[in-house]
Amino acid sequence: MTAAVARHEVVILGAGMSGLCMAVRLKRAGIEDFVILEKQPGLGGTWWDNRYPGAHVDVPAPVYSFSFAPNPDWRRRFASAPEIQAYMQRVAERFGVLRHIRFNTRLTDARFDEAQGRWQLRTDAGDAFDARFFVCSTGPLNQPRWPDIAGIKQFAGRRLHSARWDPQADLSGQRVAVIGTGSTASQLVAPIAGRAQRLHVFQRTANWVMPRLDRRYTRLDRWLAHLPPYARAVRATWVLALEAGRRGFDEGTLARRAMLGAAARHLKRQVPDEALRQRLTPCYPLGCKRIIYSNDFYPALTQPHVELVTDAIVQITPHAIVTADGREREIDTLVCATGFDTVHLLSSLQVTGQGGRTLRDAWADGPEAYRGIAVAGFPNLFLMLGPNTATGHTSTLLFIEPGVDHAIACMRAVREGGHRWVSVRDAVFRAHNQQLQQRLAGSVWSQCRSWYRMDGNGRVVALFPGFTREYVRGLRRVEPADYEFA
Repeated sequence: MTAAVARHEVVILGAGMSGLCMAVRLKRAGIEDFVILEKQPGLGGTWWDNRYPGAHVDVPAPVYSFSFAPNPDWRRRFASAPEIQAYMQRVAERFGVLRHIRFNTRLTDARFDEAQGRWQLRTDAGDAFDARFFVCSTGPLNQPRWPDIAGIKQFAGRRLHSARWDPQADLSGQRVAVIGTGSTASQLVAPIAGRAQRLHVFQRTANWVMPRLDRRYTRLDRWLAHLPPYARAVRATWVLALEAGRRGFDEGTLARRAMLGAAARHLKRQVPDEALRQRLTPCYPLGCKRIIYSNDFYPALTQPHVELVTDAIVQITPHAIVTADGREREIDTLVCATGFDTVHLLSSLQVTGQGGRTLRDAWADGPEAYRGIAVAGFPNLFLMLGPNTATGHTSTLLFIEPGVDHAIACMRAVREGGHRWVSVRDAVFRAHNQQLQQRLAGSVWSQCRSWYRMDGNGRVVALFPGFTREYVRGLRRVEPADYEFA
């Protein structure tokens, strides 16, 4: 017996920040016929997945709330993951989004029907959906990446990934190994060090670490934040400050010299031992990888029961990690703070567009999109936080909101114009991405290996090279010269 097909105007994949924003904006645009498919049992996206000790956002909280839903009740300037997820839950309740979400629903296949101008979608449970518009709002920080190390699957102790943390895991008195020293590791190392009997932190590459200008918000702060003019002024001030920091990625700027000086002083002040300091000194330009903002990462590494290991890992045995120098370190728990696969986006989902071409084929040389939103040959498909929309200097929400508004403007153009579908023109799509890559090729992000780049061809597929205002300006209008309507 064939399952009934649920028909909707819009299907949204993912109930993270961008999916939530899309839902609220659709309701404001008068489009109530939509459903959000979320594979997890709760909303939050990366803030549902990342529950490791010490998880928090690395931009100030006033710019990590939606412009249409400011949060006057943040507890700290750099909000914790549970606090952010709770904020998202309140937004979903306030705007009536919860009734549109289907949790524990994993989409496996999405196919565009050219004759009908609609997307046919299917889940792993066999449920079928039919929608005019398909919004992929899974974002780049969605698929955990495990390290490719011999023997890792044979490890007999507890094995944890930072993005799939077991809340029941008690590391008290344990011998723990953390693989990775990036942004996530910088947040979880100190809390783990406070519990573990012995902690080994395995570093492949040193990172640039800056002071985190964090503080607890007082009752006065929260009282003032309830005053809209004050809240708007604080948000605007942080937006401008973060935009000024973007100049720190350009050689020869005053902002860059200031950031280099601040990082050097931070390292010298927090790591007295010169030998350890040398091992924590990056060998690549500041900004090439994501900058870490932390006040407790360096101090944790100086504790007597914590060891920074810079020798390469050659093997993981059932009870230990073996490094290139032949040393074997016995451990009880292995923590992989190795980030996400930001290159093979939507790899678990088969997306088929016009002419039977799949998104996997279209992205054989790396993911690309028109302004991070539209892909030629895939009509009525909109990506949220798609390729080349990540930033190294500001809040992703400043990119999410204009992206959502642009996608809804495209939907309106289809609906009001009596069209079946809209698709970015192939020539526009290719010219846009060629220009992006030309700009990125000469940038700081092209000068080292990072999650911003493809391993094979070195293309920078994650980052947008300019300032936020440039990205926002490019999305203000749906230009007829850029899109074709059927």
